[in-house]
Amino acid sequence: MKKETRKVSVFGNSLGVSIPKKVIDELEIKRGDEIVFEVEEDYMILKRKKKLEDELDVEMLQMLQETFDEHDELFKRLK
Repeated sequence: MKKETRKVSVFGNSLGVSIPKKVIDELEIKRGDEIVFEVEEDYMILKRKKKLEDELDVEMLQMLQETFDEHDELFKRLK
């Protein structure tokens, strides 16, 4: 990706920069997502915080749900 420059702006009592559209698209950032900030020496690293659903296999979750639904009474009786 080509380097892009942004000016730092004031947002209330904080400073901020806008995120270039290409970065938003590449990282699949959406409104409400969390961004993780890391500092290493004189570098700032920004990462989209992964959500639990990004980490989990949807088919596996469906299988687990079906198993829990099918054996609900058994699970309730476990101690």
